[in-house]
Amino acid sequence: MAACLHYFKNNLLAMRKIVLMILWIAPYLSQGQSAEINFRIKDFKDSIAYIGYHFGHQKYLMDTLPVSEDRFSMKVNQPKQGIYFIYTPSYYFEFVMDGKSFGLETSVSGGYDQLKVSGSKENELFRSFQVEIGGLQKKQRSFVERLKEATGEDSVRIMKDIREVNVQMEDVRKKLISENDQSFVAAFLRLMRDPDVPSLDSISDESQRKMQRYTYYKSHFFEEGQLQDGRLLRTPLLYPKVTKYFDEVVIQQPDSLIRELDWFFGQIKHDEESFRYWLVTLFKKYAESKVMGMDAVMVHMIENFYLTGRASWISEEYEKTLREEVAYVKPNLIGKQAPPINAVDTLMQAFSFSDIQTGYTLLFIYDPDCGHCKKSVKKLEEVDGRMAELDITVVALCTTTDVSRWKKFVASHNPMWVHLIDPTGKSYFRVSYDVRSTPRIYLLDADKRILAKRLEIDQFLDVVERMKEGL
Repeated sequence: MAACLHYFKNNLLAMRKIVLMILWIAPYLSQGQSAEINFRIKDFKDSIAYIGYHFGHQKYLMDTLPVSEDRFSMKVNQPKQGIYFIYTPSYYFEFVMDGKSFGLETSVSGGYDQLKVSGSKENELFRSFQVEIGGLQKKQRSFVERLKEATGEDSVRIMKDIREVNVQMEDVRKKLISENDQSFVAAFLRLMRDPDVPSLDSISDESQRKMQRYTYYKSHFFEEGQLQDGRLLRTPLLYPKVTKYFDEVVIQQPDSLIRELDWFFGQIKHDEESFRYWLVTLFKKYAESKVMGMDAVMVHMIENFYLTGRASWISEEYEKTLREEVAYVKPNLIGKQAPPINAVDTLMQAFSFSDIQTGYTLLFIYDPDCGHCKKSVKKLEEVDGRMAELDITVVALCTTTDVSRWKKFVASHNPMWVHLIDPTGKSYFRVSYDVRSTPRIYLLDADKRILAKRLEIDQFLDVVERMKEGL
């Protein structure tokens, strides 16, 4: 609860670090229903007030208003509900954008305690919540300070007091929601709520009970209609909730994430703004992931969302880039059969993976003149004995077509490796193994399926050791 309430606090230092960007959403510019919002902030020291709004995990500037005698006002076409804010280098104040005209009046020092609202039930609710929670937070901070000095029974009593305040905060939130169920503020506050998971004590098997509790928690993590409510995108709470779902609730395996992403986008498919925001945001998340195997999630998102016409906003050039990314990444996803390599060995004989009979194969793709490749070769030679013990064969595939350069390299390095080259330059391995930079290293099992990639040499060997130990 305290983490969520962080968003309501006047964190001026953090606000100064925000780069405010102009983002004019089309509905604001279109003709139609308009609203006028009038502000009066007594003792306001600045001549300009900035109005902005939350959108996903960022804040955007919406308008710049001149201030005259503590007053400023704005007109908005087609106002979209959400959490908006007044910002200057010395002042920050959040309010609810209602669907109609309204007025807000307070003082710089008075905040929500002195706030007077006219014409907006939503801002009345928002004010009431802020005032009640603010009082409880003040009490909580007092207890926390006392706890630092307390010992023994005193600390136990203070901890109990803190828990009681937490319960009171939750009660405030629940009461506002239950009494104003259809309001935007209630929808906003529901984002704070985690599912109340039943104990399920009737299930005697502990592992089954844990699984059923997890299933319940996951299926109730988002309340019905919550993802379809486009207003919540303009709040600071939806983004962390969705992020928590994909990072902590969903099992961190590509297949599980892909299944949940399909479900998630199915929920928001009719809200173009939400669909676009979350597609761009989640695609970036998995495209930039450093976790091995998550490129499968990226490929799935490209093929099922970007290249199906659903992302109508992308340019032809970007679509071409995405298609190229799939061509380079999809053939070498974890779990896939290693693509065949059209190359020859030192006897100029055609190579086939079937010639490798060891339990594991380390495919090392390199350029003889690449500095990183030389460091990797040195490391490979240092662990040669360990690889032999682990039943690993090294297949060293050179990217150059210069046979003389290749032979010079082979002559000065481990003759027990399977050294390969494609002297014709016609092999497709540069695409099927994503050789846009070198070195590229892949670990294959006995059936020549890809087990691991993009790891350090020692990490590849650790993978083999864990597999041999059955871990």
